[in-house]
Amino acid sequence: MNRLDSYLELGLLGMARGGREGWFFAHFGAALLAGYFMNRQHALPEHVQRGIERIGDGFLRQNPQWYRPLHESQPEPHLLERVIQGIRRNTEQLRTSGHGLALGVLALKALREKPALITAEIVDGLVNVLELTTQDRANRYFGIPDYFSVTEAEVAPFLPPYRDTREMAERTFGELHTVVKGRKIDGVMYHFAGEIEHSITFAQALTDLERFGYNDIVEAGMVCHRIQMHLNRQMPDHLRAERVQTPPFASVFAPAYWEKTYRDPHALKVPYAALDLLTRLSGKQRDEAEHGVCKLLSIME
Repeated sequence: MNRLDSYLELGLLGMARGGREGWFFAHFGAALLAGYFMNRQHALPEHVQRGIERIGDGFLRQNPQWYRPLHESQPEPHLLERVIQGIRRNTEQLRTSGHGLALGVLALKALREKPALITAEIVDGLVNVLELTTQDRANRYFGIPDYFSVTEAEVAPFLPPYRDTREMAERTFGELHTVVKGRKIDGVMYHFAGEIEHSITFAQALTDLERFGYNDIVEAGMVCHRIQMHLNRQMPDHLRAERVQTPPFASVFAPAYWEKTYRDPHALKVPYAALDLLTRLSGKQRDEAEHGVCKLLSIME
């Protein structure tokens, strides 16, 4: 078996088990799934494949207990509906920058591909993650003491509704003009660049749901995505001068990116989501969007 092919099962195990320690820890299994699907969906250069393996295997070594073989269990296909309902619940209100969608849809995609893994152990873990992603701190975004109270009507004058998921992708990439590293301000951590990363992973998840036919979830999710995009713009004006101007590479496949090892699981999740969304664009529009993605990748740790 190709090494990256093993990341499908390992990724689901990592999400289900790691997520029991907190929803953020599900990111590491999700990163393996991102690497798996990136390899499946694109003709990746060999150096990118090797980079995915090096980064993914690093995550595997950190918490090997999460990735032990699945306990003896029979698949129960009907349990997939519990995952879908957990994803749907995460579109009732924006929470955790759309992580319930970004994480949940990667898991759903993997389970659809390999139904033998729809077991009680895996589904219980995933449903727990999707419950945890509906919980957040109200002051996540700069200058907004309680983002739970921000409504679609308030956002509409700044971000009118998307006509479709293609326009959502275009407008998501259009926000990459201001990429600023996250930092603490008055003791509160704000993930400025990280929130923009999440707008890409959230948007990509919605396009997969559209492919799978869950149009009701997509419509509700696009409302939450627009609210998120508005909140992402909130930052002190003086920080805008620190934005990434010109990244050191111009392609998501750049060897300069893939020769490194990263601690952040978004190092796989962002390229995966961005590459999928970029397929919706062409010509100069795609080139500009990829340039913006490289700004994010250039500050990945």
